[in-house]
Amino acid sequence: MLAQRTMLEEERFWLVKIVNFCLKCSIVLNLISCSPVSSIVSVAANAGISSKGFSASVDDTIIKAKIIKKISSLDISNFLDITVSVSMGEVLLTGYVDNQTSRLRVVESVWKVNDIKKVYNEIIVSPKVSFMDKTEDAIFESRIMTRLLFKSGINSNNYSIDVVDGTVFAIGLAEDLDEKTKFEQYLAEMNDIPKLVTIIKLINME
Repeated sequence: MLAQRTMLEEERFWLVKIVNFCLKCSIVLNLISCSPVSSIVSVAANAGISSKGFSASVDDTIIKAKIIKKISSLDISNFLDITVSVSMGEVLLTGYVDNQTSRLRVVESVWKVNDIKKVYNEIIVSPKVSFMDKTEDAIFESRIMTRLLFKSGINSNNYSIDVVDGTVFAIGLAEDLDEKTKFEQYLAEMNDIPKLVTIIKLINME
C-alpha cells in the first residue's frame, strides 16, 4: 500500500513537471490565453488541502502565469531552464541562464508584474548545464517531495521545492510555527542535501 502511494505521488510529480513544461511551450506559441483556465482548475483541486486557500492560490497562479509570459518574451535562449515559484505574492526564481545580463533582465521583467511583494533571485549564471545534471536535480526533487508527503505534521501541499545543482530551495506557507520548524528541521537533517535555502512564512504573518 505504501509502495503504491509512493508510486502515485512520483507519477503526480512528473505530471506536474510535464504540464509546467507544456505551459511554457504554449506561451512561446502565443497560447498563454489558455493557461489560466487549466491552472485554475488545478488550483481548485488543491486549494482544499493547502493552507493558502482558494483565493490566494488563484492569485499566485495568475501571478506565475504573467511572470512566465514576461520571461518568455525576453530574448533568452534557455528560458525553459528558469523555474518560477509563487507563495502569497512572493516570487522565487531558480534555474540557469547563460550570462549576468540575462539574469538581470529576468528580474527586471518580473518586477513589471503587478501584485508582487518580493522577488528572491536565486538564478545561477552557468552557460553549460548538461541534460544529465538537470535530470539528476529533477529526480532528487521528486525524492524530497515524496519524503515530505509521508512526514507527519507537515502538509506537503503548502510548499514548493526546486533543486538546482544539488541545492534545495523551498518556499511556502506553514500552518503554524510548529509546522514551519518541523519542515525546516526535517530538510536540514537530510544527509543528501548539501545546501538548503528556505523561504517559509506563517499564516498569521500574512
